[in-house]
Amino acid sequence: MANTELKQLFELVTCNSSGASNIQRQINNSLLKHYFSMFTKFKTFSVLLFLPFLLVEADTLESTYNTDRESAETITVNLDYVLERVRAYNPQVLFQKEAVVRALERSYQQRAALLPQFDIFASQNRQQLGRGFGGGALGNNPPFNSFSAGIEGRQSLINTDVYANFRIAKLERLIAESNFEVALQDILEQSVLSYFTVLRDLRRVEIVQGNIVREMDLLALAKDQFANGVATKIDVTRAEVRVATQKRSLMVAKTTLEDSMFQMMILLDLNLDTELLIDREIISDVKSPPALLRYASMEILLENRPELFSQQKQLEQAELAESAASWQRLPQLNVFGRWGYDSGTPFDGAEENAWLVGIEASIPLFEGGRIAAEKREAKAAVRQNTYLMRQLSLSIEREFKFAITDMESRYQQISIASDEMRLGFDEVELATERYREGLADNRELIDAQQNLANAELSHLNAIYLYGVSRLAFARSIGAVERVAE
Repeated sequence: MANTELKQLFELVTCNSSGASNIQRQINNSLLKHYFSMFTKFKTFSVLLFLPFLLVEADTLESTYNTDRESAETITVNLDYVLERVRAYNPQVLFQKEAVVRALERSYQQRAALLPQFDIFASQNRQQLGRGFGGGALGNNPPFNSFSAGIEGRQSLINTDVYANFRIAKLERLIAESNFEVALQDILEQSVLSYFTVLRDLRRVEIVQGNIVREMDLLALAKDQFANGVATKIDVTRAEVRVATQKRSLMVAKTTLEDSMFQMMILLDLNLDTELLIDREIISDVKSPPALLRYASMEILLENRPELFSQQKQLEQAELAESAASWQRLPQLNVFGRWGYDSGTPFDGAEENAWLVGIEASIPLFEGGRIAAEKREAKAAVRQNTYLMRQLSLSIEREFKFAITDMESRYQQISIASDEMRLGFDEVELATERYREGLADNRELIDAQQNLANAELSHLNAIYLYGVSRLAFARSIGAVERVAE
């Protein structure tokens, strides 16, 4: 194929056509055209040679088309979407969920030891008894075969170790479930905080863009004043510096926004090429703290915090281990049975019934002080978990009470920041009039615009920090989902 024809074929493959099937059909036609002589001379060979190539190309183009379509997917992200997506797809959440499954299966394993056990058995032996067995000399006891087959079972009637292990495994499952809830709340908190950060960074980009517009207006005004002889060249230079500074700030703000977007997408387990449309309703409709303060009671706190429940179950587990150490001195009682057939060789027609039943009991007399050491260790574990329970309760109570105070304080700061922003707009308007009338140079207007930019950022940070404080309160009561209430 000539170079120009190769180029045309390459462009044909890489063009944005209406679909992969169209591209495949055009490629087939091109190949048939340029290799017609080969098809006429070596028909069978040519078909076998090019069929895999065409199939591979078709699959590649189709997969490329599908990938492009998926990467172009647009998703609207709001708070409800974040919460639902994290629960369903976040890898850390799924990892913790499997830990609960494993704990559940371990409890089933320990429960199995409490239930009857049955086995089917079959054995074939050949042996010779020595002198004394059978009452005669070695020569009088020839080798013989024995075959046994049947079913055997056993059941523990009294076995404190097995019972204690089962109860400990059940508590372990409850602890795993509580730890999953703790991990879920932590990951939900990270994800909601990431969503709030994206909202803040989006608004920061808009604020900087608004600053650029004002700085461009200042530059145009400075040039007019300079042309009319009212201002000097330094006024134009100051305005140009301000424009350049704000453009650099815009680049920084966009980079920060992209980074926060990526962090949120990782938490939501989204393709990093996915286009996101961020719903801003939650930041435009700021709700007052009383909507959340109805949950401000210690009863709700103790009921909803999974950390407290988990620590309580760990304490119960330690107390059970202490009791189980003492139970080891109790007797163990087991029953067993066996029923089947015995004969010389399998299926020799001489099978006869054979059975065995029995009961066994045992009591430990001396174990080298192991049981006493286990009891002392278990008591130490009980004391440890008691101390941890007390420390955790105080820590959660402090976190809860501080979250209430912080949330109310942050909400009041929003109105103060709103007043600062309103006064900033008034200051810019007055400074603009003074500069336009030639009563001052543009330094006063530059200062006013900088004060306004700072006020807008302060107002944005006040809203953001209030959202963070609401999130902290929702986490303190173990219900991140209620942050928007």
